[in-house]
Amino acid sequence: MRIFFVSIILFLLLAVPSSYAQDHIALEIKLNESPVELLHELQASITLPIIVNSLPAFEQVARDQGYRVDELKHKLQLLTRLYLSTYVKEKDRYLKTEALLSLLEIIGTTAYDESYLQVLKGRYIGRKQHDYQQAQPYFEQALSLLENKQDTQAQLLKQLSHFHLGSLHRILHQDKQALMHLKLYRDTTYQLRNDYLIAHAESALGNFYNQRDQLSLALQHYSEALRLSNRQQKPFLKANLQLKLARVYRDLESWDEAIQYAHDADEGFKALNMDRLRSHCMTVMAMVHASQNNWNQAIDYYLNAQQLDYKDQNVIAQALNYHNLGEAYFKNGNTKTAFEFLFKSNAIFLARKSNHYLVFNDLLITQVAVADKDWHLAQKHGALALKNAEKLKLKDEQIEALQYQSQAYRNLKQYDSAFRTLDKLIALNLSMPKIKNTPTDYTSSVLAEQKLKLEVHKLQGEKSTLSTQLDRSRVLLITAVIFVCLISLIGVNQWRRKSALAVNLSEEKDKSIVEPVSGLPGYKGFIEELESQYKDTPHSIALISLTDQLNADLNQGFQCNNNMNKIQLEALAHSFSGNVYLIRPGLFILSLREPVTANELLQRCRNAIDKDYGDTSIHIGMLPLPLLMDPEIKLSADVHFGAAQMTLAAALSLGQETDYYVSIKALNFAPSAIFATPLYLHLEKGIMRGLLKVDTNGNKKDILWPRWKSHEHLDITELT
Repeated sequence: MRIFFVSIILFLLLAVPSSYAQDHIALEIKLNESPVELLHELQASITLPIIVNSLPAFEQVARDQGYRVDELKHKLQLLTRLYLSTYVKEKDRYLKTEALLSLLEIIGTTAYDESYLQVLKGRYIGRKQHDYQQAQPYFEQALSLLENKQDTQAQLLKQLSHFHLGSLHRILHQDKQALMHLKLYRDTTYQLRNDYLIAHAESALGNFYNQRDQLSLALQHYSEALRLSNRQQKPFLKANLQLKLARVYRDLESWDEAIQYAHDADEGFKALNMDRLRSHCMTVMAMVHASQNNWNQAIDYYLNAQQLDYKDQNVIAQALNYHNLGEAYFKNGNTKTAFEFLFKSNAIFLARKSNHYLVFNDLLITQVAVADKDWHLAQKHGALALKNAEKLKLKDEQIEALQYQSQAYRNLKQYDSAFRTLDKLIALNLSMPKIKNTPTDYTSSVLAEQKLKLEVHKLQGEKSTLSTQLDRSRVLLITAVIFVCLISLIGVNQWRRKSALAVNLSEEKDKSIVEPVSGLPGYKGFIEELESQYKDTPHSIALISLTDQLNADLNQGFQCNNNMNKIQLEALAHSFSGNVYLIRPGLFILSLREPVTANELLQRCRNAIDKDYGDTSIHIGMLPLPLLMDPEIKLSADVHFGAAQMTLAAALSLGQETDYYVSIKALNFAPSAIFATPLYLHLEKGIMRGLLKVDTNGNKKDILWPRWKSHEHLDITELT
């Protein structure tokens, strides 16, 4: 009985932290998914305003309201975040935010409290002042304060900081830093193991790649986010992903898909009463029509978006819509109306000090002025655009502004100014890098690199040890001249021991890749070849079954069977450029170093085997390599072998009356998740979703794909 009660107590102690962590994650999800509802709950649960000048006074307020100090503090932190949310409309939100920030500064006692305060200050500056460069250090300070914290609350705050830093750097066109923080954001969410947060992080990466016109990568991340979101009933997340997919398809010029996703997203946001995001949907549809030069339809959608932004009182969005309308009217040949909208946009950007938007608006005004031959106006706004572009270090925009200015000066007959502008333009062009570095992976690749470095250091240490032993042996041999008897015996003994170890090591290494019964290169040899960093990836791998001989070791005895397998392995090795391994009797795997089609492979195998014990049907499972086109994604050799097994099992299901092969190949946009555990289940789902291309010389409809054992009676269509 005592043991029973001790077990119960231990279970409760272990369960409480887990439940506590899940509560914080659930609250984070609700803040993203239903911010307005959470705001009302918080406002109803606490009495505001709270005016105190010291921590003891706040502790008394917490007791009066029935909360622990940390509970009430956390509610105030959440409330401040909600006041700064783009999806929450609150009267005097910034005044309330300032009051809460002052209160949190007084009552903060821990590094976590200070870190949270820095995040809120950075968010406040970004939201109210739109000074994104000034906001960045606050988030960086928040991360430094949490550097050694690993609890759930700290992890959530870290991922929030990385997300905001990634967004700020992206807005400021600092792509390298933006990608770094967005990948760190994703890594932090994966540590929390929550599909919703992971989907949000994948979506953020997709948004970055979309902004960079790396559309295949954007689509890959959005598809993964959408896959994760499908496991949950989260309408906001789904609608938001649909909107982002609409933007990708717009940029891919897949107009029908872009319009469909935008309409679906609009319906979702309409049900959630989110006019701000409905405006984005209208903007996407307007841009689709603009891309097809349907400017009248584009103007209609921009005006719809403008009405939604006006209703939502989103001033910056109104300014962006004015900018878009100005461009649309300009392209439609109405420069007068274009100027009206562009000057409205300029007034808002100037009032809000949104210099990063002002650059592009001034450039568009300059472009319209040049087209209208208003050279004074072109010179004025070209100079304004150049000034802000230089401040923000936007070289492409500086070049564009200088080009317009040069044209304006020439038409104004201000040739000295025109020459100075041209000199500046030439110097700027010469300073531009010829090749832009593509962004690298700052998470998984660096981690892999560090592991390789550790392995190299380990090998170097072993090498140093052996070298030291060798030097010592040499010293002993030299000393043996003086101490002939004793020292020579020690030296000889050391030499013999070293030699024996070297021989044993070599023998054990050779044995490790050999199949134990037959003595032929086996499974471990195949795995070692595939994982070797010193060898190029094979063109393909193929698992070959001599189906009628799979039990030949029992039917013939292993000595006779071993001899047959050796002859067959040598015949296959002479027929192909690559290595052949014996997995078990009658089952071989090839790593092919030459481009060979599955049909050609089958025929050449038949020709090779016919000469040596060829009375068997042949079944082949083939995988063209690499399995995924993205070079950053590394799949283990075990995954390759498992996928080959599945294709062979599929080939075997076609029957034994003739030779069959089955081959699968992942399409360009296939996510890495199709090769996750359990492998058979995810591969079959990938095939049904059209992410994997299946090739066979049999009838595809006759293939019976093998099932993951514990799901062999599961209807796979219900999971897609």
